[in-house]
Amino acid sequence: MKLGLVVPRYGVDVVGGIEHWLRLLCEHLVSLKGWDVEVFTTGAVSAATWADELPVGDFDLEGVTVHRRHSVSGRDPRSGELGVLIGRSPAAVPESVARRFVDLVGPVCPDVLDDAAASDCDLVAVTPYLFWPAVHGAVRLGRRVIFHCAAHDEPELHLSIMPEVFGAVGGFAYNSYSEQALVERTFRIAHLPAGVIGATVVEGSGDPATARAALGLAPGEPFVLCVGRVERAKGSHVLADLWRLYRRRRPRAPRLVLLGPVHEALEGDNDVIVAGRQPEDVKWGALQACEFAVTPSAWESFSLVVLEAWLAGAPVVVNRRCSATLEHCVRSRGGLWFFDYADFEAVADRLLADRALRARLVANGRAYTERVFNWPTIVDRYEILADRILARTPRRASVPPG
Repeated sequence: MKLGLVVPRYGVDVVGGIEHWLRLLCEHLVSLKGWDVEVFTTGAVSAATWADELPVGDFDLEGVTVHRRHSVSGRDPRSGELGVLIGRSPAAVPESVARRFVDLVGPVCPDVLDDAAASDCDLVAVTPYLFWPAVHGAVRLGRRVIFHCAAHDEPELHLSIMPEVFGAVGGFAYNSYSEQALVERTFRIAHLPAGVIGATVVEGSGDPATARAALGLAPGEPFVLCVGRVERAKGSHVLADLWRLYRRRRPRAPRLVLLGPVHEALEGDNDVIVAGRQPEDVKWGALQACEFAVTPSAWESFSLVVLEAWLAGAPVVVNRRCSATLEHCVRSRGGLWFFDYADFEAVADRLLADRALRARLVANGRAYTERVFNWPTIVDRYEILADRILARTPRRASVPPG
């Protein structure tokens, strides 16, 4: 089997859920299945700009052939302003405006799609659904595409151009059952091959004492942790406000640490530490040391950090509005969730006061992660899905440029 992957950014320097796990998937398909894998991508590292930061050219990374090409344009700041307008009534947005929005979101990279279309790959994985490479690549590559749409119920999913994008592909690799249900009730694609593949993580190592020092905490100081990009769409700003209110009502509560690259400014204070991007060993040490980890985003298609927290020994709290992270907690019995401040306060009170409950949640979450999301099981599921798509897909059934 020869698999291609079209993705806006790829590499060990890339911090992003779907991109990170697809890199690991490619490497494990090579090592465990003997597949030939090629990646078609840009030189971008940051999704905030899509600027070319990595060298372009052809490279070998852990047995995967990577083709990096320059982008014509990255993320235009005007995409944010247009996104606000789209959010009010996405289905009513004219097709021309929707396509303009995709161009502004970027990265616009025709050379990447030209490489993928000209390749002899049996199938081409494409992700995520909203960015320019997927919107144009799904239609151009057609039934060769395994679509890792990474969808969640946000306004952009309901743009008028999306039925064509989702309907063009050969099949779907979902991260969760809730994502599959969302996509199948939104688009007429339930007849296409699909599988809930999920994702997994490689357990890392770290030292709690070293992590506390790196995060500006005192030796042995308890804290609550949020790992991920600091931006409003990820819920970090709302979480900071919730924790400040909680500390006013519970003055002896520990501080909150936000660990991850800062994409939208958030001021730290005595209640909330904004630690920024940190090395992997600091992240794993922090997950081992924290009282519990919070994933506040309402828009996730999987959330790797939930699995990372369980493997590191931290119970998790998630936003009940997010179907994917709620699914993890319900299926595993390894986490709790909140909808509003009253929920949040009750959950935080219970977890901070009940060490036995925290240990029970972690044990359940770890067992779920190891049973459902181990690499041999995941690559087996992926191979089955790929064979189903190939069985009904003519080889090299691509659409020419334009």
